Amino acid sequence: MPRPARNPFYAVLGAVGFLFTITAAAYCISVLRGIRPETARSGGSHALERLMDDHGTTILVAEIALLAVATVGAIWLDHLEGERVRRQRTTERAATTGTGADEP
Repeated sequence: MPRPARNPFYAVLGAVGFLFTITAAAYCISVLRGIRPETARSGGSHALERLMDDHGTTILVAEIALLAVATVGAIWLDHLEGERVRRQRTTERAATTGTGADEP
């Protein structure tokens, strides 16, 4: 039996999930430094920290939305592939037994 087709949404989920993890960690550090100013460096803030201060929530929400869309897409493609395999097996079974394709 041939290998099932690869689902491209898994690559998207992996990449966006990795970026989300990095963004969430950076956002947490930014929030902690805002709550505890004594932990902040005296030499000024880093560019990533400024980015998280200005746009962190928007970036996290966008990444969560991308994760949601990619998850639904992956499930949908897996469902389509499963249905295709089920129909193919039913057709093959019907051809070898000589029964109709709609019979179990």
